Amino acid sequence: IITVNDITPPTASNPATTTVPGGPAPAVDITVVIDEADNCTVAPVVAFVSETTDGAACPETITRTYSITDDCGNQITVEHIILITDPFPPTASNPLPINVECIGDVPVPDPLVVTDEADNQGVPVVAWDNDVSDGLTCPETITRTYSVTDLCASVIYVTQTITVQDITAPVIAGLPADVTVECIGDVPAMVDLTWTDNCDGTGTVTGADVSDGLSCPETITRTWTYTDACGNAATVSQ
Repeated sequence: IITVNDITPPTASNPATTTVPGGPAPAVDITVVIDEADNCTVAPVVAFVSETTDGAACPETITRTYSITDDCGNQITVEHIILITDPFPPTASNPLPINVECIGDVPVPDPLVVTDEADNQGVPVVAWDNDVSDGLTCPETITRTYSVTDLCASVIYVTQTITVQDITAPVIAGLPADVTVECIGDVPAMVDLTWTDNCDGTGTVTGADVSDGLSCPETITRTWTYTDACGNAATVSQ
């Protein structure tokens, strides 16, 4: 009595992982199993068994199971992994530019200035990324960057331009009254006046006396000019 009984299962490899940007998943296809073999059966049978999904996003993982069966009913299963990825980055517009006069007036970063962020996977997250100055003055330009990140970690960047330009002249206090003297030697010396500036208060002051060249009377016009760091000037005369 010769008993022929194949008890060795067939062999096959798991199909290569398939990535599908945006989906949908491809149709069930037994030909994704390409190396099925058996010690006795020339062509073991490949069949679809089941499909499951993890229900996640970024990516969604679909697992398809295929069976490989020989003529004696010996069977193994292999798994085909299908990844549904998100190919679409979020969208957003650059926030409107703003203008301020002093560096102290630059607002703190505020992700709410990005108002139209959107994505196919839901509302993306907006966050401040960095501020970069051009290093100049009058004006100084600051480029403020925000990141916009979707649920799948796709990121885009938007920028807001902040221009710092002082256009306000200093304010001079203690305006001098006109005076009348009898002799040229009685003309009082020029003194500093009190002044303030809307920004850092630095700048220069110049003064000049200009005579009308006459006598009895001679009229001298004394002028103070206060100029701030951005060239805005205020002038008063006595």
